[in-house]
Amino acid sequence: MNQHPRSGSIAYLQLPATDVARSAAFYQAAFGWSADGEHGDFEASGMIGQWTTDLAPAPDAGPVVWIWVDQLYPALQRVEAAGGRVRGRPRPDDGERWLAEIDDPAGNRIGVVAPARTAQAQTLLGVRDVEASSRWYQQLLGLRSDHGGPEYERLLADDVLVLQLHHRHVEHHHGLFTDDGSDVGNGVLVWFGEVTDFDGALQRAADLGATVVRPPHRNPPQGQGNGPGHREVWLKDPDGYTIVIASTDGEAYEV
Repeated sequence: MNQHPRSGSIAYLQLPATDVARSAAFYQAAFGWSADGEHGDFEASGMIGQWTTDLAPAPDAGPVVWIWVDQLYPALQRVEAAGGRVRGRPRPDDGERWLAEIDDPAGNRIGVVAPARTAQAQTLLGVRDVEASSRWYQQLLGLRSDHGGPEYERLLADDVLVLQLHHRHVEHHHGLFTDDGSDVGNGVLVWFGEVTDFDGALQRAADLGATVVRPPHRNPPQGQGNGPGHREVWLKDPDGYTIVIASTDGEAYEV
């Protein structure tokens, strides 16, 4: 720690462990702590501490340490993948945050806190070839696969879900939701905004042989103000959906 903590703040934490190296690996993988598995030291945001075998783990008694995470679902996935256990369904707290309880590898009861978010668009497209469409969107926009497979895909940007792909002829638990006799996406634009590398995206679209519906243009047109002041291109994806790639708002600001 580069400076002394404020008076009254919690600055040092001892966590019971049965296997220091295992606990170090868990907290490093699940929460990104800087850990020394050999000596048992760790550094978290605003705190340092140590795992110790001199204290018994506390599964159901004593203080509970609550750890802040940015997103609930990925954090719980990391907990289980790293050898922890989720203690039941998360619960909302006054609509402001989600609370979940876990057991770390030593058996300590630990709390996880995540922010509650407002509704967000999470577009799902019915496609003929999930894996081919996934590769297309990854190459065009630099998205990252978070699922994979021939039936369903989740694509992320900066660890945020921005697009789902589902095979047109696979029912799962919800039945079919597409009609092969209708044009796909009639009246709907699949919009990807705030694309920093707009010119790079144009080149990648050309490399993919994407059909251009509307060539690159400014929104609004030149001389008509600055809101939103970005550039757009409208394309067709492999299934015929019309997608829009828009640069960062203000990128084409007029002076």
